[in-house]
Amino acid sequence: MKFWLLTTEYPPFFGGGIGTYAHNTARMMADRGDEVTVFVPGKGELPYAVHKEDGVRVVQVNLHRTPEAACLGHVARQSYEFALTVRDLIRLEGKPDVIESQEYLGLPYFVLQFKALRYPELEDVPVLLSIHAPAFLYLRYNRDSTYRYPNYWTAEMEWSCIASADRIIAPSHYILDEIRRLGPLPEERTMVLRYPFAFTPAASQKPPLKRGKLVFWGKLSPQKGVFELLRYMSKMWDNGFPYDLTVYGGKDIVYHPEMRTMGQLLEERYGEYIKRGLLHFAGKVHPSEIEARFSDAHVVIIPSTLDNFPFATIEALALGNVVLGSQQAGHRELIRDGETGFLFDHNDPGTFEKQLQRIMDMEEAGLRRIGEAAAAHVRDTLGYDLIYGQKRAVLEEMAATKSPLTAFRFTRPLPVPAAVTPSPKGTLLSVVIPFYNMATYIRECVDSIKASQHQHLEIIIVDDGSKGPENLEILMTLESEPGIRVLHQANGGLAHARNVGASVATGEYLAFLDADDTVHPGYYRKAIRVLEAYDNVSFVGSWVQYFGTTHHTWAAWNPELPYALLHNPVCSGSLVYKRQAFLEGGLNDRALEYGLEDYDSVLQLLSTGHRGVVLPETLFRYRIRKDSMMRNMTHQKQLYTYQHISHKYPELYRHYAVDLFNLFQANGPSYAYDNPTVEITVTTHQVEADGLRARLKQKFKRIPGAKRVYLTLKAMLR
Repeated sequence: MKFWLLTTEYPPFFGGGIGTYAHNTARMMADRGDEVTVFVPGKGELPYAVHKEDGVRVVQVNLHRTPEAACLGHVARQSYEFALTVRDLIRLEGKPDVIESQEYLGLPYFVLQFKALRYPELEDVPVLLSIHAPAFLYLRYNRDSTYRYPNYWTAEMEWSCIASADRIIAPSHYILDEIRRLGPLPEERTMVLRYPFAFTPAASQKPPLKRGKLVFWGKLSPQKGVFELLRYMSKMWDNGFPYDLTVYGGKDIVYHPEMRTMGQLLEERYGEYIKRGLLHFAGKVHPSEIEARFSDAHVVIIPSTLDNFPFATIEALALGNVVLGSQQAGHRELIRDGETGFLFDHNDPGTFEKQLQRIMDMEEAGLRRIGEAAAAHVRDTLGYDLIYGQKRAVLEEMAATKSPLTAFRFTRPLPVPAAVTPSPKGTLLSVVIPFYNMATYIRECVDSIKASQHQHLEIIIVDDGSKGPENLEILMTLESEPGIRVLHQANGGLAHARNVGASVATGEYLAFLDADDTVHPGYYRKAIRVLEAYDNVSFVGSWVQYFGTTHHTWAAWNPELPYALLHNPVCSGSLVYKRQAFLEGGLNDRALEYGLEDYDSVLQLLSTGHRGVVLPETLFRYRIRKDSMMRNMTHQKQLYTYQHISHKYPELYRHYAVDLFNLFQANGPSYAYDNPTVEITVTTHQVEADGLRARLKQKFKRIPGAKRVYLTLKAMLR
């Protein structure tokens, strides 16, 4: 089987639980004859670097290869570069049977988007998602904000991966239940498949137990339960408990509420016990040192407050150690209390001391029997032969059923009935160009449409009361060209011009293009291909390449709620629609005279159950001009326009009130940013009441002409 694995961790480049899983999975499959390729973040100037390691091909992905992805924050860019590398390798050597990826950080987000959007390289490649440590869940337990960007967007990418993957595997029922508390899982595509583990029999050669050697083993993060553990231990020490605790794990994890490292915080908080020799921080442990450090431990404590299926527990059990673990982790499905280890419950804190004392009171022979049973249980339940057979059955089923999707898998359903718009039988595309005094740019715009790879189209130019001979002359010239209609009307504004064009269009598909913008030759062909494929997709957009006075890229996103209620995630003036869907739910609001009428159109479509998607490449070129409508959008115009829009959809804003409140609190007003993949900092200042200032202001305004100067300066400053 040709098996590709996408991971952010793989030894020796990166450690951690995901790296341990990736290494065991690759090793297990390669040893049994499968053709395994592992993709991992890399460095260097080449798009990617390839080497072989013990029968496994490793592809190191350059995370900075694509200029248009430079607009993305690290997590989103990593996903994008992985997708492009996968695409390039498929072009070079053909498709794998299955791609597997972690869900953490939404790593396969763009692979899954390219697949769903019918890009030929990935269209029928099955994607298996393995659940490890979703940020949307772990951030909460680590007391970090899940609403602050880019954390929020990382979570959105992870949820999208869960919704989109062909199959989902997780090593524990526990982690799936925790995810279900926050959102639905596609149950028919989700199953438990334990982690594979390379068991090496060590229990029979164990050194004598070192009585009183208590060990914590794990990353020093709140989610690993270190706060709770030290609270329990300090209480026991204060009551005369004589045994000390050694903490193994990296101390450089940032504790965000205090903006200090966990090492700093814990050493300060528990300095008294460090001085008394009861608490030791020993730092990280290299995998090669694990057996030497822990095999003689009296007890290994894994006190997680949330954990999937921690490898620290698996490795300690495999060494024949007695493990005291919390009920708040997937290892509760591996530890049989009193037989292969011991469990306590953070919801009943007294159980920790009770269970620890129980272990300390046991004879060494009894502890050794439990250790031997634990090692045997790991061998019998997680060994390569057993897990490979189970995994191979899943992979073969996926490889055998490569039927394309019939409905696009959005991240979450809308809180309104879904609109189903069957794909039209015809293929005619009507491109509507609102035109108002744009003689300088219209030819370039029209020529870009004519260069489209989708040639079955009509061009409708709606002249919105243009003046001047140069405008009338170019319109006359264009009207004489085949496939172009020009409609003339009194000036009624951009929204009205779009609506008029849509009403007279004859195409099954509809697109708008402002007279100073252009499109890539492949845009309309790719968009219509998606619209033909899905009855539940009504419109398609793309990423945006600015030109003119700036040349930045804007990465657009599938418009999902609640984010779309805060900020327009698509360049809505360049969308391609099923025309009937636009007429039903997308007509522009003429009351929005200052702009954002196209954003409102997207919200109107969403409010009527129509969904849209975005092609993740720059297929639309948006000209930036100093005299454009958006460049003249003042702060007061923005406030008025957003107020008008929000009042049109009270039920949607009510439904998502908690999320919207927290997003505003975490990131500031949404008109101040347009990229949720990076950290946002919006600064404000408060204008204090000042009697002298107010009096001077009033006197200044009484001076003839001063008010006009004052307002002009104020507008410039804002």
